[in-house]
Amino acid sequence: MFVKQYVEIDLNKMSYNLYCLGIERLNIFCIGKDKGVKNTSINNLILLVELGVEDFKELLNNPKDKFLEFNKNSLYIIRESNYTDVKNLFNVINNKHINIGRGGGQKNHIFSPLEFRFFSYIMAMFNFKYPNICYLNNFRDITKDRYLPFHYNKNK
Repeated sequence: MFVKQYVEIDLNKMSYNLYCLGIERLNIFCIGKDKGVKNTSINNLILLVELGVEDFKELLNNPKDKFLEFNKNSLYIIRESNYTDVKNLFNVINNKHINIGRGGGQKNHIFSPLEFRFFSYIMAMFNFKYPNICYLNNFRDITKDRYLPFHYNKNK
């Protein structure tokens, strides 16, 4: 999801909303340009980790961090990025080369458990206010180079 503008999220309210949904754990990774790592725990339900790109890549490839175990309960917020940035960020996990793709297969009309979990996180994050989510979803306004899996040149 591409968000139109910066939004302050009340993590205590989000924690309560997740609890009401029966979600017992969420790791939120806020990945930006700044270096360093800052951890904040909210009600023992949300762990907010703010870190730089290189710090995140190090976490992905450190065997003690066990990425595959914490990934299923994680949400990644990547600031000021596009699809290619995301793809490059996750191109090596546990020191193995990975090629991530996006949906669009034979079951693209059915939600996977991963997609359903993501939508639940988004609903809890924005306090179940559907009009706010629709307004903040920048899908119709973003340029193709932000979401296409290849470099788009509209001058061709």
